[in-house]
Amino acid sequence: MAAAATVIGDAFLSATVQTLVEKLASTEFLDYIRNTKLNVTLLRKFQTILLTLQAVLDDAEEKQISTPAVKNWLDDLKHVVLDAEDLINQISYDSLRCKMENRQVGNRTNKVWNFLSSPFKNFYRDINSQFKVMCETLEPFAQHKDTLGLQTKSARVSRRPPSSSGVNESVMVGRNDDKDTIIKMLVSDCDASKNNNLGVVAILGMGGIGKTTLAQLVYNDEKIEKHFDFKVWVCVSEDFDVVRVTKSLLESVVRNTTSAASKVWESDNLDILRVELKKNSREKRFLFVLDDLWNDNYNDWDELVSPLIDGKPGSSVIITTRQQKVAEMAKTFPIYKLDPLSDEDCWSILSKHALGSDECDASKNTALEEIGRKIARKCGGLPIAAKTLGGLLRSRVDTMAWTDILNSNVWNLPNDNIMPALHLSYQYLPSHLKRCFAYCSIFPKDYPLDRKTLILLWMAEGFLDYSHGGKLVEEVGDDCFAELLSRSLIQQSNDGARGKLFYMHDLINDLATSVSGKICCRSEFGDIHENIRHLSYIQEEYDIFVKFRPFYNYKCLRSFLPITSKGWSLHFLSVKVVDDLLPLFKRLRVLSLSKYTNITKLPDSIGNLVQLRYLDLSYTKIKCLPDTVCNLYNLQTLILLCCYNLTELPVHMGNLISLRHLDISGTYLKELPMEIGGLENLQTLTVFLVGKRHEGLSIKELEKFPNLQGKFTIKNLHNVVDAKEAEEANLKNKEKIEKLELTWGKQSEDSLQVKVVLEMLQPPISLKKLKINLYGGTSFPNWLGNSSFSNMVSLEICNCKYCMTLPSLGQLPSLKKLSISNLLLLETIGPEFYCVEEGECSNSTFQPFPSLEYMEFDSMPNWKDWISFEGINLAFPKLRTMQLSNCPELRGDLPSHLSCMEEIEIGGCYKILETPRTLNWLSTIKRVIVREGAQHAAAESYPMFISKMITSSICLTHFELCCIRSLTAFPTNGLPTSLQSLVIYECRKLSFMPFETFQNYTSLVSLAIRHSCDSLTSFPLDGFPALQTLSIDDCRSMNSIYISESPSRRQSTLQSLAIRSIETFKVNLGLDTLTNLEHLYFRCSGELSFCEGVCLPSKLQSIEISFKGTNLHVKEWGLQDLTALSRLTIQKWGEMENTLTMESLLPISLVFLSVSNMSFGLRHLSSLQHLRFNHLKSLPENCLPSSLKSLEFSNCQHLKSLPENCLPSSLNSLELEFCEHLESLPEDSLPASLKKLTITKCPLLEESSRRDLNR
Repeated sequence: MAAAATVIGDAFLSATVQTLVEKLASTEFLDYIRNTKLNVTLLRKFQTILLTLQAVLDDAEEKQISTPAVKNWLDDLKHVVLDAEDLINQISYDSLRCKMENRQVGNRTNKVWNFLSSPFKNFYRDINSQFKVMCETLEPFAQHKDTLGLQTKSARVSRRPPSSSGVNESVMVGRNDDKDTIIKMLVSDCDASKNNNLGVVAILGMGGIGKTTLAQLVYNDEKIEKHFDFKVWVCVSEDFDVVRVTKSLLESVVRNTTSAASKVWESDNLDILRVELKKNSREKRFLFVLDDLWNDNYNDWDELVSPLIDGKPGSSVIITTRQQKVAEMAKTFPIYKLDPLSDEDCWSILSKHALGSDECDASKNTALEEIGRKIARKCGGLPIAAKTLGGLLRSRVDTMAWTDILNSNVWNLPNDNIMPALHLSYQYLPSHLKRCFAYCSIFPKDYPLDRKTLILLWMAEGFLDYSHGGKLVEEVGDDCFAELLSRSLIQQSNDGARGKLFYMHDLINDLATSVSGKICCRSEFGDIHENIRHLSYIQEEYDIFVKFRPFYNYKCLRSFLPITSKGWSLHFLSVKVVDDLLPLFKRLRVLSLSKYTNITKLPDSIGNLVQLRYLDLSYTKIKCLPDTVCNLYNLQTLILLCCYNLTELPVHMGNLISLRHLDISGTYLKELPMEIGGLENLQTLTVFLVGKRHEGLSIKELEKFPNLQGKFTIKNLHNVVDAKEAEEANLKNKEKIEKLELTWGKQSEDSLQVKVVLEMLQPPISLKKLKINLYGGTSFPNWLGNSSFSNMVSLEICNCKYCMTLPSLGQLPSLKKLSISNLLLLETIGPEFYCVEEGECSNSTFQPFPSLEYMEFDSMPNWKDWISFEGINLAFPKLRTMQLSNCPELRGDLPSHLSCMEEIEIGGCYKILETPRTLNWLSTIKRVIVREGAQHAAAESYPMFISKMITSSICLTHFELCCIRSLTAFPTNGLPTSLQSLVIYECRKLSFMPFETFQNYTSLVSLAIRHSCDSLTSFPLDGFPALQTLSIDDCRSMNSIYISESPSRRQSTLQSLAIRSIETFKVNLGLDTLTNLEHLYFRCSGELSFCEGVCLPSKLQSIEISFKGTNLHVKEWGLQDLTALSRLTIQKWGEMENTLTMESLLPISLVFLSVSNMSFGLRHLSSLQHLRFNHLKSLPENCLPSSLKSLEFSNCQHLKSLPENCLPSSLNSLELEFCEHLESLPEDSLPASLKKLTITKCPLLEESSRRDLNR
């Protein structure tokens, strides 16, 4: 990296000098200077020096490669220029102050501003003094330029209109044979491994050689699409975390295979994640891509992939890695080593990116092709180098420019960490793009870049030049982003499920880190220069003060940016950081405290950070903002997203005259300050609260915000009493709004007036998503459902209790999701629902709802008839999911001929279940949920409907019965044999199917019986041949499980067994017969007993047992032999005898342990990280392992104290609850590593012990 650092001098210098020169010459700045006591002579001298330096910077940037003295000159100059920029920013802030003072006194027309208010005379004297020092500091740099031989050069980069990425990323030159070979490996019928069903293909190669792109080509190939049931792509990266990667896999799997109603992937419990991943991937042929794997620890790898081994034969994993050890560890196929591309292939890539065409136009120019081929040979066979160089050459299609690049001194740099080819791509960027690019180095590798957020950060840092062209600054930022995208310095993520996210290739991230030098840094790098300007750090669960002590040295800091870690959902920050440290950063422009949930207020000193332009307080518990926030005249972006405790904003928000983006989504604000109407620069205002007449903001104030964009919600529309004001809001011309929500606070009695208001609130036809809530009209205006809204993909109409008809929504060509709920008076859905006029419905080309995939009707108590569409073409041709809930009067037919239908949920729709005539789409249904509904009526039609549905659903894989009180038996013919998952909930009267039929269900892998089947007394575990997960909860007569004594009937597939909320229970089998069991849970309110000589399965990973009554003979279980066991919980209700006292009883593999009255034999548990004691009487000295991170004492009534030096130095968290006799803590010996101390219901502990660890 040292050699790479030789070209860092220009990342921020050229653009900063250019910005300063332009600002000093601006009309606004000159007008300000004329009316102040600032020394104009000094300012002119300062400007002259800057112009002198600017003239030679291009020459200096080239000569620094070969001349160390020039490189040092640039390094020193860079920090002085950035200090000068901070000085100019002080003047700019004072200019804003003067404007505000004059506006407040109503002197808007007086051109002689009030600059000389006495409190600020000292300010001008101080600024003059600083300018004198600045000129004295800069002058030697200007004088030394001649000594260094620096000369004026013409600009080498001409600006061109920004373009989109433009190149088809699916085209991969020189890798077709590689792709075909890997696809053949994946779709081959031969077993990938003799030991399991999972094959692993390891693609090995150096960084930038095209491993990821090759994997993407394979992933998206049509043969792969047909061969695998589903696919998942996860970027692993250097920061390997089993929990994070498992969560990512699980989320994608669940979204691929189910409707994802419950977000099981949000759990941080690895055991739960692994069980769910196994459950959702088994018996399916899947392809997982784990991109950019670095970790070569086999235990971590095994922990990650072990839930996957039960997939259908042929299931595969592709990994991409740079390391031979990683490939050797993971592969089951031979390692696929990716070689560098040929020079010809590099030229092909370079020319396509440079010329934007599949045909090489360079062939028409022999000289251009000859130069281009020489440049391609310097790419070292790396596609990323050819690609980025092509992006550079794209802006300079002439032989002189290409020769310039071929002969650049940059090629002479050592090829250590950063390739010279990549350096060239950076060196030839325009100066304003260099800063934008280098700033991206504050984000870790593989961190997803959100386009809008990055643009707002660039804007806050002053990187965007918007003085020319009449564009909004956000549009300029978008152009910059598009330019970096077109040059392949930023790439779009392959993960379409997460929306449009972007990332930097690892080598490009290294380049950004190199060129940003000492200006930008991530705190994990350490050795941070005291002049650092932009700093990020990884958020931990507890960010204690000691982590931030080095920050006191960073007096020049402009960016304080925590990077959210996916491992934690909650974060806590020492209050000392907020109260004591942050106010010291007077130059701060970007401040984020997002997701620090312990922050409830900001200090008044926040108002002294007058250079602040970006403030993110999202997901904090802040209750109000201090009034001093209104002093932040430079503030452009204020993010208060999901600040649920925030109920009001400061009265003088109008002072924030630079504010452009205000996100208050998810807050509970009661009203907006009147002065909000004066913020005419707003581009983002996520929520607008209409005030009462003559008391609050009128809706016509929205006229002042023509550039509103993104998501927008208008609340309290019942306060609009004059429809003319709604028209003046001019919503239909706000074309950048993509998602709109219109909400009335209460139902209006004047339905006609309400309809006129909604008529006047017609949104732009470019709208994508619309929600109408609490609308009080009886019908909807004509614009709703008009086919001109061709971009609308989602529509939600809810709580419109007076509405009696629906608009003609069938005409919306792109609508994918429709949700209608709580329309209390609606009785009929007829032809008007599909189209406006009956004649149009019969048109041979008209097809209602051509794109609809999801349709929901909920809580429609008077809806009786659903009249089918009678046109030539069928309605709902793409409908996949339909949900009908609490529509008790609906009768007759559901829509027919739904050829794509896969999921249906019906609940509380009693009359529709009475022999519906048309259910011909049931043959394609895969997922069915039937509920009795909110009214809990015992509908006799349910059993008949269920029988018919089961009989017809030959593809059914998931079946769920909820609260069917009238159901007593399954259909005579049983369930479909295709069934994979069965859930029975609150069906007390239901008799479970006969045990002798269990063998028929060869596909059933998951069974859950909860609060149901009260007649069930025992359960044979070997009944279902493929069962992997069994959960039985609160079956009132259930008292035992057993297994056949015949060896051929032993259960070899069960992996998770959970028996909960059972009064008395006996395990009538040797658990070791469950040979693949990994997770075991028993919770009984009474006696729990096992058969004699119990022996546990060797593959167990987690055990949780809770019981009451006689103690268990745990010593006989052979726990010490369970080498895979990582979690163990044994809890007795009431006190438990100390039955676990010998070290040899517990395996050293334990990571989590929760026990009652046991404290011995723990020190040898070298992997133990989390320990919980219940009913512990005393804690011996030196009994805890040195690996422990979390320690909890609960209900330890007899515990009086903790011995000195008993807590290991690794401990991060200590929690004590309901320890009524605990008198003291070893306060003087609390480990320095402790980040969290929680004391609950421990009355004898002194108040001094109840402290927030701000260390």
